[in-house]
Amino acid sequence: MKTASLRRWRVVAAAGLALITAPLWAQTSRVFRDGNAWVEETTGILPPGREFRALTDMGALQVQGSGTQVSYVVRKRSTETTEQAARKQFEQFRITASKLGEAVVIEGRSVGRNLNRLAADFVVQIPRLTPTVKAETKGGALSITSIQGYVFGNTAGGAVVLDDIGGPAKVVSGGGAMQAGNIVGDLSLESGSGAVSVQRVSGKLNVRTGGGKVWIGMTGPATIETGAGNIEVNKCLGDLNANSGGGNLNFGEVGGNLTAETGGGSVRLGSAQGFVRVVTGGGAVELWKVGRGAYVETGGGTITTQFVGGRNQFRESYLHTTLGNIVVYLPRDLGVNVHASTELASGGGIKSSFGGLAISSEGGQYGPKSMFGEGQLNGGGPILRLRTTVGQIEIKQVGQ
Repeated sequence: MKTASLRRWRVVAAAGLALITAPLWAQTSRVFRDGNAWVEETTGILPPGREFRALTDMGALQVQGSGTQVSYVVRKRSTETTEQAARKQFEQFRITASKLGEAVVIEGRSVGRNLNRLAADFVVQIPRLTPTVKAETKGGALSITSIQGYVFGNTAGGAVVLDDIGGPAKVVSGGGAMQAGNIVGDLSLESGSGAVSVQRVSGKLNVRTGGGKVWIGMTGPATIETGAGNIEVNKCLGDLNANSGGGNLNFGEVGGNLTAETGGGSVRLGSAQGFVRVVTGGGAVELWKVGRGAYVETGGGTITTQFVGGRNQFRESYLHTTLGNIVVYLPRDLGVNVHASTELASGGGIKSSFGGLAISSEGGQYGPKSMFGEGQLNGGGPILRLRTTVGQIEIKQVGQ
């Protein structure tokens, strides 16, 4: 009796264990002809988890927030001439889907070497409220959209698309263009080489690319770096730091301080509420509606700067160009101490629409001459230093 009871218990326990370990999802595959290629299409459904991970050795990967379960479609495409040869190649790239604790994992792994005629792409839908999403491809485009949680992406080489992300996001690419739509949290984008385009970031933005144009629509505080390429930011709600190895810099509205450097290129600013620091190896600098003062150096090019801050906002400022003119616009009631100099004066040398500036010169009547302007405007205040090696200096009132 005891032996029979023990056997029955073992049978029941084994059956229960099988139910526990059996997959709670379904996966199906079919092979069909599509044009000049054979396609193996694998589809499946898994229960959701607090974390989603997708990893593939090849192919493009799309992750979309939609529905209440995890569903996926994987298409392998082979250009082999026969179905039998294509099936053998399909076997060299294996798809697995599983749930490990609270994590749902989908993987595509290469187990063979002869994959030259094989391609693959993944389309995955997961619940929008998934707290953590991690997606990685070793060679293919990466797209992640409509996710409320934290997003991390990595691709060895391929274009990147992000949009409608409710949490912080970070994506690293070995090389390829990167595009981001609306990102509610912080955003970090890193590319070995490729253009970067960002529509809107509510949090902090960090962009780094080895080479390529960077365009930003609207962002919070931002740091942007490109090895070679233009940088354009329409609106930044905080401090902005931008650096290009060689390219033009164009900024619309900056809500805080601006620090901008380029190895060689022009710099233009629409407005900045904070202090502005600009250094360029050679190019014109055009700064409008600067609230708290500026430090500017250019290896060659005209500097045009409009200061709009009042007495309590303006800070000591310095504008210097090796070859070019300097034009400064000041509020009519702003008090500053001016120190202006041009070593080889051109045109009118030094001109001022304000009284209180004493102008002197050195040199012959017909040869090169240096000119200097010293004085207190509107009773004096913070120092404004203006210096050009070859060129002229003009100090005008705002509105002129």
